[in-house]
Amino acid sequence: MRVNIDEIKESALPRAWALSRDEVDEMLKGDRAGYRAQGPTHVEAQLSKVERRVFLQANSTSLLTAPCGRCLSPVTVEVPVRIDLTFVPEAEVREASGATALERGASHAGGSFGEAAADEETYSGKVIDFGPAVREQILLSVPGYPVCRESCKGLCPVCGANLNDGDCGCDRRTPDPRWAGLEKFRQKP
Repeated sequence: MRVNIDEIKESALPRAWALSRDEVDEMLKGDRAGYRAQGPTHVEAQLSKVERRVFLQANSTSLLTAPCGRCLSPVTVEVPVRIDLTFVPEAEVREASGATALERGASHAGGSFGEAAADEETYSGKVIDFGPAVREQILLSVPGYPVCRESCKGLCPVCGANLNDGDCGCDRRTPDPRWAGLEKFRQKP
């Protein structure tokens, strides 16, 4: 996903990339360990530039499977991603540090940034690698708690049966712990 910025002329430069199934699975390891890609993810992008700033507008859709967060049944999740980022030369950010950075709403030197810099990434040299930014946006779009359907009843906490298939007959009533000491008196004959 590397592009030489000299390739981007007056009109927008269309680009397309594909992340293989293995690349997507590798990307989803860790925080999103339950997710698996069903196939490659295709990224369609338009690149444009004004002076040394490069604008990336891209769309992609990933088809993922994951266990339902309630009943553990497999769920297919379509993850659409819309990316709008501005890539700014690193030298421009360094020049803008201090009072001008605060005026822009950004303080990169202090490790924090304002709203104005939220959609900005930095680059150095003539080649920009869009891969990390695209991967980050895909990860941010993956839902944290997929469910097979909103009315999913989940699993029985006593026996583990799938409650969507029917009631298992277990007593799932949770007694109030404040009255638990009196329960032994009620059970005496």
